[in-house]
Amino acid sequence: MSAEAALREVDRAQSAVRRSGRRGAIFLLSLWLISTAYWLAALLGTEAVQDYSGLGLFLVVGVVLGARLVFRERVYSRLMSRIIYPVTGAFVGTTVLASLYNMFLHPMEPGPGWVVPDVVVTLIAGAPLLYGAVRVLRSESER
Repeated sequence: MSAEAALREVDRAQSAVRRSGRRGAIFLLSLWLISTAYWLAALLGTEAVQDYSGLGLFLVVGVVLGARLVFRERVYSRLMSRIIYPVTGAFVGTTVLASLYNMFLHPMEPGPGWVVPDVVVTLIAGAPLLYGAVRVLRSESER
């Protein structure tokens, strides 16, 4: 193999790793948007919207199952493979906390005074996903 062919192969491999990192970050951003929309609908929506927001959980499950497509190349950026499990664990934890808030602290008929706490809970629930996506995208743009 010539030196030029070896450099092309190295560039191709680095490009595949960068693409997988960007795909993973876009996946995390998509999941963050879906999570934010779900919690805003569940906490601030009318009763009918809250009933239909439960269907959003099926969408989240579909997106999570779609993660297989995101990582199908079996090429991962180092940062993505290092942070995906802590980000996922933190997201599960914040989602459980948001669910507990919704079940035990949130009133059935919230007034205008509940908008700020609901938005804060929504932002906290999705914060790990946004953090992971921004961190990976920032790392990819520095290269």
